[in-house]
Amino acid sequence: MDVAIGHCWRCENAITREVNCRQCGVAKYCSDTCCRRDQYRHQPECEEWRPKRCSNPTCTSDSRQALKECTSCNEASYCGKVCQKAQWKDHKHKCRERAHEIRTKGAALQSYFQQQCFPGLVPYYFGNALAIDMLNLHANECKMKPKPENRDPLKSNFAILSAGCGNLRNWAHTVASLPAEFSGKLHTVLNDFDPFVQARNVLQLYMMVIYQDEANIATSITNIWYSLKISEKDYNLVVACLTTLQDLTSSNLREVTGGVIQLTEADMAPMREVWQSWLNLECRKGHPNYIDLQEQRRDVFRNSPNAAEGIDVYKKELPGDFVPSYNDYLATGNFQPFGSKRVDLQYDNPTLTGYMFPYDRYDAIEAMKILASPKKVTFVYCIGVDLTPFGSWDYLKVKKNHYHRSMIVMFHGYITDQIQQVMRCLKAGHLTVSFIVWNCLELSARLDQESCKCDRIFTSNIADYSGTQPLLKVMKPFLNHENKSSTIVTQYWNWYLLFPCAKIEGPVSVRASRTKILAECSIAAIKDTCIDIVGEAPFNNPLFMSLEMMKTAGHGPYFWQEYFNYTKYFVSYLRAEFMAFNQSLGGVSDDVWHTVHMQRLFEFSGLKDAEAEMPTVTSGGEAATAKPPPFQKVRQREGLEMRDFRRGEPNKVVPFRYRRNVRRVNLFRGMERMLEWYIPESLDN
Repeated sequence: MDVAIGHCWRCENAITREVNCRQCGVAKYCSDTCCRRDQYRHQPECEEWRPKRCSNPTCTSDSRQALKECTSCNEASYCGKVCQKAQWKDHKHKCRERAHEIRTKGAALQSYFQQQCFPGLVPYYFGNALAIDMLNLHANECKMKPKPENRDPLKSNFAILSAGCGNLRNWAHTVASLPAEFSGKLHTVLNDFDPFVQARNVLQLYMMVIYQDEANIATSITNIWYSLKISEKDYNLVVACLTTLQDLTSSNLREVTGGVIQLTEADMAPMREVWQSWLNLECRKGHPNYIDLQEQRRDVFRNSPNAAEGIDVYKKELPGDFVPSYNDYLATGNFQPFGSKRVDLQYDNPTLTGYMFPYDRYDAIEAMKILASPKKVTFVYCIGVDLTPFGSWDYLKVKKNHYHRSMIVMFHGYITDQIQQVMRCLKAGHLTVSFIVWNCLELSARLDQESCKCDRIFTSNIADYSGTQPLLKVMKPFLNHENKSSTIVTQYWNWYLLFPCAKIEGPVSVRASRTKILAECSIAAIKDTCIDIVGEAPFNNPLFMSLEMMKTAGHGPYFWQEYFNYTKYFVSYLRAEFMAFNQSLGGVSDDVWHTVHMQRLFEFSGLKDAEAEMPTVTSGGEAATAKPPPFQKVRQREGLEMRDFRRGEPNKVVPFRYRRNVRRVNLFRGMERMLEWYIPESLDN
């Protein structure tokens, strides 16, 4: 759950008198009112967590504790062999169908992972997922029972490895979330294969270190991070920093930042090419060779399929007060605090430029050449249409601390505050950061496994492209075995493209059978999002419900997704993915591979995902008879164990999933999942 421990799952206030869900006992509330109001949102997860009944309808046993799950489909449970045998005639078709689906999708994934090479369509200067606290001390080390051998976590040193780190938002939010009493040191390894992203990260951190005593520096850094147009003062700051950085060696950089920024000359070389290219851009309107990022940005929007449709759906979901400020940002790309005058924003922001592949002409080989030598590319505006400042930071946290009717003012204030807190930690000497430009799956060539031991390892959604098992195998040696709270986090954004039935609307072939489910989820969505505002009485008014149904019809299917229990499909994906690495499966045709690959491209670029159902994979050899692994086996890999989301076991570092409809300002589907892997005491070696 995405609510802090000890807080209500509905209103998020601290719990003084705990009320548990009467069915599952997992969900926790501060009152009966919150428990009742959360019933519509909580229903799908409650279905998974509450005690199950025997799947044999003729069973007379009341026992719910000794049930055993069908290991083939994970969708039926029995109290014994007698009931399983009695129900087999009715169950076998569905069971075999699920097992066949897992086998065939496992074969598709096997081929996909073997051929995958995907360095990206654009540099991710803006995040495409919510900033998270990668350490979360209060829910981990600070929760451990005091022992003589345990050091005070608030006085201890910690290390984090962030593979595929993207921009600085996760690191900044982690640092800003450190307890005020923290007096230890935090070392973070930020790894990404993209030197454009890393060059921007180093530039921003350099600004925080060198100019931390200057007035309004945090505001300037926020402007430079997200705004298309910047003032002369902010532009001169960028130029001054770039001019210095391009002439520094890696050892000089470490020295001038007091050891905060650490990297090798090999990592710095491609970044230097990026810095020099930014310096060479003409950013003042009216000058020869002016880059005109406003016009470049318009071209990106014009040439992006489904951009207009996506923007329209997003605006329909926004609270009405936010629409004017979003329209302003949409029209200009400017992200400036309240009171800024556009006449003062005379310069285009050079750090919003880099490489950008047209969605229909992506070339992985060409992308690798660009990443190896950035200076060879023509620098252009490179922010995807789906990437905004409003999709990078948790709206619930932003609203709680900096609410304003203007989205720009609200988010700008929150991000600026995060940067100010980071600079306070820098000034206190708590932070050091290593930057590595390298493929995360080959980190053993860059990091010493004996000396680099991390308390948290965050892997973004690299598992979407590498698979979970290779990723865990690479990362486990860097995990700190001495810390019982050490965790590896794997993230999954694209999994449902292989299991399209996980979408509430689903492929065309299943929509007719889901008419009732669609209606139920739509009604649940309306009740869940309205009940805190209007109470329960209007729900009995047909006119009210009809008007709300019409109002939400344009929100898109992801508005209803939260109320559809599709856990079984995610479980099937994890089982299929496990098979792709642990069992011999038949190959797939080029047509099937192309479909999978194109669907991944659509998802990665933020475009509307492909609607067609995955083609059937015909496999030979062992694939036709290979038995899908039970979920329990999938949970234990490489000497690590996954927290069991099916049993209501909560993640301790990051949420397993986010509630979507309380975050409609954030641009995400609600299909994203995060798994946590730890070393259980029974397996610790």
